[in-house]
Amino acid sequence: MKIAVPSTSPDLTGTVEPRLGMAAWLLVIDTEDMSFEAVKGPPRSSGPGAGVMAISLAVNLGAEVLLLGYVAQHIAGPLEKRGIRVISGISGPVKDAVSTYLGAPAEHVKPDEDELHFSSWRDEWKEALRKGGRQFQVLLPRLVGVVLLLGLFRGFVSEQTLLALFPGSGFLDSLWGGALGSLLAGNPINSYVIGEGLLDAGVGLAAVTALMLAWVNVGVIQLPAESAALGKRFAVTRNLAGFVMAVLMSLTVLLWTGGGL
Repeated sequence: MKIAVPSTSPDLTGTVEPRLGMAAWLLVIDTEDMSFEAVKGPPRSSGPGAGVMAISLAVNLGAEVLLLGYVAQHIAGPLEKRGIRVISGISGPVKDAVSTYLGAPAEHVKPDEDELHFSSWRDEWKEALRKGGRQFQVLLPRLVGVVLLLGLFRGFVSEQTLLALFPGSGFLDSLWGGALGSLLAGNPINSYVIGEGLLDAGVGLAAVTALMLAWVNVGVIQLPAESAALGKRFAVTRNLAGFVMAVLMSLTVLLWTGGGL
């Protein structure tokens, strides 16, 4: 049997990460001989799709059980239907977690109680600051890159071209904005910068709203990974629903702010 565990390090001495999308490593352990394969977790810039990408990795490596701190029910359900058992609420060292699941005692020295369950408030703050700093380091260069690319975009793409793509019709602008946001991938914060740039260029509120909503809730580029992890029917249905909701919400915002369709 193979067990997948998100870990802080590429070996059995690491600690179980609470969430798949935040894990630095994903271990897939063969319980027959405790051999394992360690693969790097998805980049932090993957945003909401990071967890889905990690699940896809685990499935492709033949995992039958998933041990982790937390998983959303809408993700756990499809995995259970595919025969992959999902166990949440797991913490502590990876080797202890696997041994506990198998009903066998850990083979190495038992760590302190706070390491097995919850660290002290001071350790929690240190860990939170460490993760926040690491996330900021990953995000800042990409955000600067988006600002520079937006400047180049504004320089080479005329306002006439933008206005031809987004003619000012609320419904058409929502469709085009949703389509553009569905194709793009990256950290959701980048969508704020792009949205502001489009508004400054004269693009309507409906298009920008649909783009930002689709950016977060739809992921055409990540569709193959999501299909492999959660099933094609689920992935296609979720993405279509996300696109439709992006268009409807942008039209709602437009009407609420006094714009016309």
